[in-house]
Amino acid sequence: MSSIVVGMDGSTGAQRALNWAVNEAALRRCPVRAIYVIDRRYLDSDLGVLVAPAASELEAEARAILDRAVGAIGEVPEGVDLRKEVVHAERHGIVGTLLDQAGQDAELFVVGSRGHGGFAGLLLGSVSHQVLQHASCPVVVVPHGREG
Repeated sequence: MSSIVVGMDGSTGAQRALNWAVNEAALRRCPVRAIYVIDRRYLDSDLGVLVAPAASELEAEARAILDRAVGAIGEVPEGVDLRKEVVHAERHGIVGTLLDQAGQDAELFVVGSRGHGGFAGLLLGSVSHQVLQHASCPVVVVPHGREG
């Protein structure tokens, strides 16, 4: 069954994207996959390993972020299957991993316009911009200030 995939990072933009996706899923009668990608590429340098948190700690934090985001929705509409997924970035980074996870299953990809990365002055964050460029399905970028 096709699904709506939401890129999550714990930001208010990601929360808006999740809210929008859940409402859309209720209309389309399809599941939502909220995916948090852990990117250790910059933590696993020769010296970074000495100070970087363990993978299990990062996974626990990511699960907690997803739990808070789902809790903030309130009541998930009846019939919406909301799945929380934590994955580790592959060699091609966060966006490549998100797109791989979405695979052929995604009928829609939803992201916030800005997350926890990039420069505050950019209208689109780097992840949302890259998803727009490379997704094989329609993409919704939920703008700042829009609730689902």
